Amino acid sequence: MKREQFISFFFIGVLAFIIYEVFNIFAPFFTAIFWAAILAFAFYPLYEKLRKLFPRRNNSIALLMTVAVFLAVVPPLIFIIINMTTQVIEFSHWAYSYVRDGKLEQLAEQVRGLPWFQNIQTHVFASQTVKDSLSSWFLGATKTLGNLAAAQAGTFTKNIFFVLLNVFFMSFLTFIFFKHGEKIYHFIYEIAPFEKETKKALFTQIHETFVAVIRGQLLTSVTQAAVAGMLFTALGVPIPLFFTFLIFLTSLIPILGAASVWFPIAVYLLIMQLYGKAIILFVVGFFGISLLDNIMKPAIIGEKTKLPYFLLFFGIMGGMKFYGLMGIFLAPVVLSIFFALIKIYREKYV
Repeated sequence: MKREQFISFFFIGVLAFIIYEVFNIFAPFFTAIFWAAILAFAFYPLYEKLRKLFPRRNNSIALLMTVAVFLAVVPPLIFIIINMTTQVIEFSHWAYSYVRDGKLEQLAEQVRGLPWFQNIQTHVFASQTVKDSLSSWFLGATKTLGNLAAAQAGTFTKNIFFVLLNVFFMSFLTFIFFKHGEKIYHFIYEIAPFEKETKKALFTQIHETFVAVIRGQLLTSVTQAAVAGMLFTALGVPIPLFFTFLIFLTSLIPILGAASVWFPIAVYLLIMQLYGKAIILFVVGFFGISLLDNIMKPAIIGEKTKLPYFLLFFGIMGGMKFYGLMGIFLAPVVLSIFFALIKIYREKYV
């Protein structure tokens, strides 16, 4: 081995080791870094417009944008989490009383009496064992939900210092990303060890995927959740904030969609013979909540991700299991990079 080759391999080894150590150093702050980057990226076009209007006030504009973003995001989010937790705990107590007083069995008998469900329900609810199992399952599910909400509320209260600390880190990092985001991007772009054309294609794909997921998926999901939340509240649906949050999450996942939440609720209202509310939820759910998905996403996202919906579905589900909520944003990017690299490989090496 030549001296130059030895030096090159040694340098690459040392560099890889240092990168690994740097990653470990910043790993505890990865969540704060990630969400700060998401917030800065989402609002960066507005920051750029303000910066062009006031070119000599970069620090002031970055600080103003940071404060505005956190006032628009953090207080409403904390309010929603606290109220949602309270509603879930109250619902679990109501459900326990509902089962204890035998009202669940009465509901089963009521369902059996519905003409269009009668044949099916006769077989399902004919056995007392099935009724007991249904009561046990319903009670167990609501108890689990209530205990989970109580545990999360307790954890939030105990770790309030760390929550505030993370909010501080996120706000500071968001300011940094606003102020130095362009420099950070160019630095990463320059040191990426790819050929010029490959580098350009990869970074373009990453940028377009983030634009599609953040400005398309997120905006659509927030709009759908807002419509659903107002509708659930108006119809008197139990724990409306909880179901609104589920609408927000499911609408981010391709194929699954918001209908997986509002449709069962509409069926429940129908079984309870609340026909007016059920019809309203069916109509607004289909033409209002779910139709928004088919109108807004194609208009905002278009074909930027260039990924089939079934791949996005499995990718996002797997990403959420591996990364948590961050997987909603990371999985499409990872899949896009994978297919971009495959395309480059086929063009250059096959």
